[in-house]
Formats: sequence, C-alpha cells, structure tokens
Amino acid sequence: MISVKQAPFTGPYASDATKLPHKGKTIRALKIAMARLGFIAEKDEYTGLWPHDGEFDRGFRKWERSRDMSGDGVYGQQEWKEIRWAKLPNGQHALNPFACQLIRADYDEQNVPDETDFRKAITEFCLKAEANEDAWHYYFVRPLDESVEPTASFVKSDCSFYVKQAYWWARTKSGLLVPDPSKQGWGTGVGNTEWYENDHPHVTDGHYKVSDLAHYPGHVTICRRAGDAQTAVFSSHGKEAGPIPTSVYYRSDFQYVVRPPLTAEGGAG
Repeated sequence: MISVKQAPFTGPYASDATKLPHKGKTIRALKIAMARLGFIAEKDEYTGLWPHDGEFDRGFRKWERSRDMSGDGVYGQQEWKEIRWAKLPNGQHALNPFACQLIRADYDEQNVPDETDFRKAITEFCLKAEANEDAWHYYFVRPLDESVEPTASFVKSDCSFYVKQAYWWARTKSGLLVPDPSKQGWGTGVGNTEWYENDHPHVTDGHYKVSDLAHYPGHVTICRRAGDAQTAVFSSHGKEAGPIPTSVYYRSDFQYVVRPPLTAEGGAG
C-alpha cells in the first residue's frame, strides 16, 4: 500500500457521470473518502456495492461546498489538494492506503512511463551542478535534503546522496514516479552507496545509459551522457572538489555499473 504523499493526481473527473466520464478506480477512491468523512453512506456489507452515482454526486458536491469550493461536482486540482490531506477526527487520512493505491493504479494505467524526459533531466541536473561546483559542499552526514536545486547558492551532499538528489530532481521535472535508487524512501534523508544503490541489475554489455550508476568501493557516480567506456560521461561528488565529470574507469578500483529501475517495481517509491 502507498501513502497520500505517493498518490498522484488523476483527473479531472465528475461526480456526475453524465458530465465527465467516470474513471472507476479514482471514483471508487473518492467514494471511500466521502464515506469516511460522512458525506455518503458506506458500501452495503452484503452486496459490497457503493451508493448509486446520484448519492455520490450529491455527497461530493456537499463536501466541496464545505471546503469553500464551487460545488460543481468536478474533481480537479483544487479538489485533489483538499481531499489529499483531509483527515478524520481521529487523525486518519480520508484517503486510506487502499484508496491511495486505487488512485495510483488509475494513474499508472493512464501514464506509460517516458524514460526519455527523466534521463534528459538527469543530464541537466548534473551539468548544472558541475557548473555550480563552488556552491556544492561535501558533507558525509545524515539526514540530507534530496530536494535541492543544482544551481542553489549552498548545497550539502556526498556521492550517494548526489545520486538521490539527481533522481529526485529529474523525477520532479519529468513527472515520472521513479523510485528512490537507494530504496530508503523519498523524504527520509538517508541513503548510502552500499545500502541498495549497488543492489540493482548490472550492466554487462558495456553500453551505459544516463542514470546508470558506476560503483567503486565506498563510492558511486552517475551517468549523465550515454555511451561506452570511452564515450560515456559520469558525474561524481565524492569529495569537496565536485561535482565533476568523470569516465567510468577514472578510478582503478572500478567494480561495476548498475541500472536502477525507473518504475515502481524494484524500489521504494
């Protein structure tokens, strides 16, 4: 199950199916939230069916008006922002983990991952960081912030967190919900070269893609230009003088290159 933090927006949809097409999974999730908030009845325990669309439409519009929205019955960005963080009196989210999973499934069905935009964003991040090397500082501490701008005036990082920061920035820019390559979860502030960043499929054909990770004992770099051992360019932030461009064999203790998955399977979201 996933949390509201990991559930993306899907829409717009209408609570009245005659106005905009219903999307089964998202509408079902909204029915769960509306029932938990008390705006519609719970589903029938014998049939397992939710109230008919008319009751859901009336309840959804009533909820909108209770949140100072227009009450037009359209589930859009404003409604999403409200329902995403709506809570019950006991502090639980109106969108429980199952409802969030339904929304995420709806999103995944509509959005075939486009890895091209993500890889372009990785390249952009690394180039900006390298050009801003004076503002990047090596800090081997935890927690660190992954949501940094590569052009910021002061950035704390180390080799493994540089990877995490690049992935987060590219994830945000591309909209592709790429999992944390360190499998520690986004927002945790933790990650380590030997905590799962090396636990991904190895690249054995010598052809490296942007976002691949080159590993050395206690160190990792990230590919920012695709190619082979001679033409690929990796970016490294393993000491205060960084980030800097490197080759895959820039150190004699090179171990292997791994390719973290860019879809939810294989890593924490």
